[in-house]
Amino acid sequence: MAMIAVEVVLEKLASFVAEETRFLGGVRGGIVELQDDLYSMKSFLQDAEERSESDQGLRAWVKQVRDVAYDAEDILEEFMLRFAPSHGSGFTHHLRNSYRSIRKLSARHRLAVQLQSIKARVKAISERRNAFSLNRIDMPSTSSATVEKWHDPRLAALYLDEADVVGIENPKHQLVSWLVEGEEKLSSISVVGMGGLGKTTLVKKVYDSQPIRRSFDTHCWVTVSKSFASTELLRVALQGFLVTANEPVPDNLQSMTDLQLIDALRSYLWRRRYVIVLDDVWTVNAWETIKYAFPDCNSGSRIIFTTRLSNLAESIENTGRVYKLKALPENEAWTLFCMKAFRGEHKAVCPPELEEMSRNILKKCEGLPLAIVAIGGLLSKKKNKGLEWKKVHDCLATELKSNNDLGSLRRILQLSYDDLPYYLKQCYLYLSVFPEDYLIKRMKLIRLWMVERFVEEKQGFTMEEVAEEYLNELVNRSLIQVVEMNYFNRVKTCRVHDLMREIIQMKSREESFVMIANGARIGQNEKVRRLSIHENSEEVHSDMRFRYLWSLLSFSSHHSFEHGFRNYKLLRVLNLDRAPLSSFLPELVELIHLRYLSLRYTMISELPESIRKLKYLEILDLKRSFVSSLPAGITQLTCLCQLRNYRHSFQPASFFPDTHGMRVPSGIGRLTSLQKLGSVEVEDYELVRELGKLTSLRRLGILKLREEQGMDLCYTLDRLKHLTALYLVSLNKTEFLQFDSLSSPPKYLQRLYLKCSLPALPGWIASLQYISKLVLQYSNLKSDPLKALQKLPSLVLLELRQAYAGEELCCDPSGFPKLKKLGLHELERLRRIRIATGSMPGLERLDITACTVLETVPDGIENLNNIEDLVLWHMPSTFIKTIMRYSEDFWRVQHVTTITRIYESWGRWVSETLL
Repeated sequence: MAMIAVEVVLEKLASFVAEETRFLGGVRGGIVELQDDLYSMKSFLQDAEERSESDQGLRAWVKQVRDVAYDAEDILEEFMLRFAPSHGSGFTHHLRNSYRSIRKLSARHRLAVQLQSIKARVKAISERRNAFSLNRIDMPSTSSATVEKWHDPRLAALYLDEADVVGIENPKHQLVSWLVEGEEKLSSISVVGMGGLGKTTLVKKVYDSQPIRRSFDTHCWVTVSKSFASTELLRVALQGFLVTANEPVPDNLQSMTDLQLIDALRSYLWRRRYVIVLDDVWTVNAWETIKYAFPDCNSGSRIIFTTRLSNLAESIENTGRVYKLKALPENEAWTLFCMKAFRGEHKAVCPPELEEMSRNILKKCEGLPLAIVAIGGLLSKKKNKGLEWKKVHDCLATELKSNNDLGSLRRILQLSYDDLPYYLKQCYLYLSVFPEDYLIKRMKLIRLWMVERFVEEKQGFTMEEVAEEYLNELVNRSLIQVVEMNYFNRVKTCRVHDLMREIIQMKSREESFVMIANGARIGQNEKVRRLSIHENSEEVHSDMRFRYLWSLLSFSSHHSFEHGFRNYKLLRVLNLDRAPLSSFLPELVELIHLRYLSLRYTMISELPESIRKLKYLEILDLKRSFVSSLPAGITQLTCLCQLRNYRHSFQPASFFPDTHGMRVPSGIGRLTSLQKLGSVEVEDYELVRELGKLTSLRRLGILKLREEQGMDLCYTLDRLKHLTALYLVSLNKTEFLQFDSLSSPPKYLQRLYLKCSLPALPGWIASLQYISKLVLQYSNLKSDPLKALQKLPSLVLLELRQAYAGEELCCDPSGFPKLKKLGLHELERLRRIRIATGSMPGLERLDITACTVLETVPDGIENLNNIEDLVLWHMPSTFIKTIMRYSEDFWRVQHVTTITRIYESWGRWVSETLL
């Protein structure tokens, strides 16, 4: 993390020199000198950080580097804010500028003094570097850490007895059948999963099994390290094949070149049916450099990869199958835990008095076999099984760090983290701010990464797109667990395995990266940079002066913040979701460094005019708060990129919520940096046209539109060329919206919500090549909308809510090629649905709600091979009877995985599974 801190401050220094030249004056030379010193120091940091795991003195040196980098960043941040240009005109503005000029001279002098202090510290730290004999990044390391890697913690997985393995039979049988059966051409099998899941153990049992030994002429096992050398891999492979076949190894094996080794392997393997295991592959390059050594002789040869990288198989030629190894189910995890923790007991049975504690400890392992074995083995050695087991449960991070019995577990889990590039390391460590079992929403995480400046610019991509790449990379490396994917194949929610969370919380505390207010003592002089408050956290007292704090994130619904925020002058990120706040705290507007302020789910109903002071605010999130109008001061926040505020409410007997937004002041068009704005209530007729000035918008929500505003709406939409999501709601469900004047709809639109009456479906909708989600509500169309929409090439989700007044919906062959979810809601006259063979080939879910005269399920539903869910809301019993088992139309739906009926009973909704 010292490397990360230095990288960040170097980037800031470079930007500072490039953009702030006119303000630096005589300070510029000191800035450049500091840059040079830090570049020099950075070149030694990688070696230092690798070795600091086992060297306490070196760890202290790395901490000094990190702290000086953080302090330099604070100084630069404060200086840049003081030099920011002011806006305005006239005599008052002239006086203000004169005053600011005097202040700038003072600030420049103070910067020079502070820089001298920083440079002196950097020089002293650099001089102490020689005491540790550090190597540059581009020099080979001979450190003890490197030597230690030869004691590979994965070695034990190769020699487990059958009696020590649980839950392996089914995956073992599956892999054996894939290897032995199938096509004759060379193909691969990838076994994928996070570290400690048992990939090596499983594949070793498969590799040693009799069916494999009988089916293949020759076989070989190669363990691939992170720092692999192609020559060594080829040498080990050749030697392995020859030794297992009892054939002589060439005398010159150690001196053979890559080309000679490849030729020797190809010659030996030609016309043989072989199987080779490449265990623990970290990069596709490991395969690319040696793949030519393994010929395809159409003899049924197989290559097995074990890896933590879920996309590895996609990158490999001759890709065969992928087996995603899952955690042990609860019953098998319990069996394994008891085998290890109670091996001295009769039949390894857990005593009743320890069962609750045992299950709580087991829960932290989350089905990870390596963790269960390691922690179970540790517990078996504890004499006082009550208090000592509780200590392990409560202080697992400490045990992972200091207990030798858990060293192998810690190293295996940490290998994936250690392999990350610096920009992903800080993104991953940041996940430690979230509470245990917290479901992390994709966009929440992306927004936080962006305002924390973890996301690097990439030409041709938005910052959000780059951040999503980071997230997908962490998922691919098995460091983040996906809880739910949306219909667009994007992560919706995710989480971190409990043990990885323990490790990154421990590292975050060590690195002063994130502190959790959980009862751990925080020293008065400790430079806490990020503080996270969880539901069970201790109160943050008024005497705790976190003057270096950059980020404060609260995930507590009861933490009062009665002492306010006066002690947090450098705060940049403030997350107060669900905080028990009924009014806006006045001191918040004094936090002039703020980039991010979230007041989601609070009871706050009004923002002060003084909000204008937060001139560097980039994201203001008021979603599901009670703020209904914004003050005029909001128009001075010209750095705002996202301004979000909407909430939902349900009316009696309504299936879908009403949306409530915010009234915004005249002048909102000044916020030209806005990319997301929603939802705006346009009671002012001129406001609709003013929104057309916000040409950077990607997402826009407009509520309470009137029919006479149609021309102005079209004028605005013609100018918003970058829109990807648009949410339009009329004043009431009978209010028509006219789109006839729209000459050039946003061509990159991906999501469109139209909640209004329509005289006809706008023709431009059918031209939207990238539209993936479309919701039509209250449209009351006379013509079949499926006919008009079925050719949309990217449409994944379609909902029709009171949107069609006809009796029949029809879809032609090859219609809706990408559709995964279709919702038909409250189509009161609909009697029949016809889905032609070949249409909607990928449909996974069909929802039908309150279509009271619909006679039966769609004609053609029997041809939808991928449908998994049929959800029937408030459908009459006559309809339900048509699809019950032994009914006339049951054959149409018998292939559907789950049929759910939801109906109202005694004032509440009841869910019932029919199939």
